[in-house]
Amino acid sequence: MIALSLVYLFGSLNHRSDNCRGDREGQDSQSFASVRRDEIAQEQEAGRLTASEAAQLLLDIDHEARVVGSKKQPSFSTDTSFARWSMLGVMIVAVLGSVSLYEQIGYSKEVIFTQDLQTQKLTPEKITDFLIYRSERYDRVEDWYYLANDYLSAEQYQNAVVAFETALEKLPKNAENRVNLLVEYAQAVFYANGGQSSDKMLKVVDAVLQVAPTQPTALDLKGVAEFAQQNYLGAVLAWQEAIRYSGHSQERLALLSAIGKARDLGRIDYQQVAPIITDQLVVKINWDAREIRWHQDDVLLVYAVLRGQTMPIAIKRIYPEDLDQPVLLTNLDALMPTTTLAEADEVDLVIKLANINDDDLTKGQIIGTKQGLLVNRNEIFVINVAL
Repeated sequence: MIALSLVYLFGSLNHRSDNCRGDREGQDSQSFASVRRDEIAQEQEAGRLTASEAAQLLLDIDHEARVVGSKKQPSFSTDTSFARWSMLGVMIVAVLGSVSLYEQIGYSKEVIFTQDLQTQKLTPEKITDFLIYRSERYDRVEDWYYLANDYLSAEQYQNAVVAFETALEKLPKNAENRVNLLVEYAQAVFYANGGQSSDKMLKVVDAVLQVAPTQPTALDLKGVAEFAQQNYLGAVLAWQEAIRYSGHSQERLALLSAIGKARDLGRIDYQQVAPIITDQLVVKINWDAREIRWHQDDVLLVYAVLRGQTMPIAIKRIYPEDLDQPVLLTNLDALMPTTTLAEADEVDLVIKLANINDDDLTKGQIIGTKQGLLVNRNEIFVINVAL
């Protein structure tokens, strides 16, 4: 369409130019001949020219007019239309080449993606297609990593495994974030196998634990592998280590449930393997959504104190997106190793709201308290918070 538009525009202008130039040249030629004839007639009337001389001059004028007309025939040296059409061809090639190069480089895809992002027209399919394009075009670690996580969120686990493997191939062996990438790769392998342990997953987990023996997710998967092999003691030990180094309440609650199941199946009592969590407190935070609007930089400190004291014996940092789940305080969440929930039968609970950018989060605003909570009580304590 661009080429046709250029040809039409150029042809139209060229046609008009040629017509105008031809008409002008014809008019100039006729005007010159007419003036000369008038002059010859005047000279003859004045007696300066005889009739034969005037006739001869008129014949000369007619001859000159014929010669001028013959010189108007197209030629390479005098006609510029060939050069014009040649330039038009160059322009068309340049425009089409630029458009083709633009498409081949892929800038159009990035522009379209940015426009869809700004207008909120992105769909999961568009995001996946764009990430595939980026990965294939630039072939960088980060592009394959983003694609792998996109496949994970879409539950396309086999594709995620392939993308993680490609990212790992391109990532240097001594890269700082290689452990985290291996952990996510192990999870993808686990899900791709239908949520079951496999030799491939265990090999990746062992590689992680050799470098980072306290990595909680790897310890969790290690426990899964041991449990699948009916090594219930090994599963309990691995999961207890995962609890020790995991700071997420939901992960700890899930691990405690898994440990209980492994203890039952393996008939492992607390004398054989002492529990790593001996004392705990489960809290659910409620708020009125009409009065409280959480912000991205909000952070809550949930902590337990002994009556009449200010130093927490168990504390957790919680972000607003995690408040829909119960908060688990345990004897592992102590600030001071000498004083934990194990030394308390009853505690007061305090909830503070602070800004994650503050230098001292303890200076935040108290938005909820509850007194006289019994430790190790088999219930979830509910606390209402308000600003």
